[in-house]
Amino acid sequence: MNSKRNQLILTVLVAVLALSLLAAGGSTKVGTIEFGETTDVSLGRSGLVFTGSQYDGTVKLTRVNENNKLPGTNVPDFTQKLVKTSLYNADHQKVTHVVGPVYVYFKIRGPEQRLWNRGELTIYYYDSWTNKWTECPTSFIYKTGESRVSCRIRTMGLYGVGEK
Repeated sequence: MNSKRNQLILTVLVAVLALSLLAAGGSTKVGTIEFGETTDVSLGRSGLVFTGSQYDGTVKLTRVNENNKLPGTNVPDFTQKLVKTSLYNADHQKVTHVVGPVYVYFKIRGPEQRLWNRGELTIYYYDSWTNKWTECPTSFIYKTGESRVSCRIRTMGLYGVGEK
């Protein structure tokens, strides 16, 4: 009798832990990049593109739940989940500043498309030095049936698409 009770308690604890982990944050995607290759690593409606990569290593994207406390003194009105980007070279060392053409992008839909058409949508990145969200010069790309906004990045970090 005690064995069944203990098994039930353990099952409930595992379920509660799993649900709390799902509610706490977003998902993660890890992709491999190779020097000289063009690689697109996507997670949900966001992603990173390395064009003619200057690196061998791995890139990690993590979706950030907007319900979490976001850093910064001027948090924009984001239209979808943010993405945290990380890059590790072949020696597993973290790379913060990137060289070469590296782009973050967000796939946009109807309401965001209308905001873009009115000039009211852009990509932001979090600048930890100033504790502010800064606009990243954003371009529109239509690729294989998808509308995207994209900007060239110089540092790995936290990015989001939102209203100006």
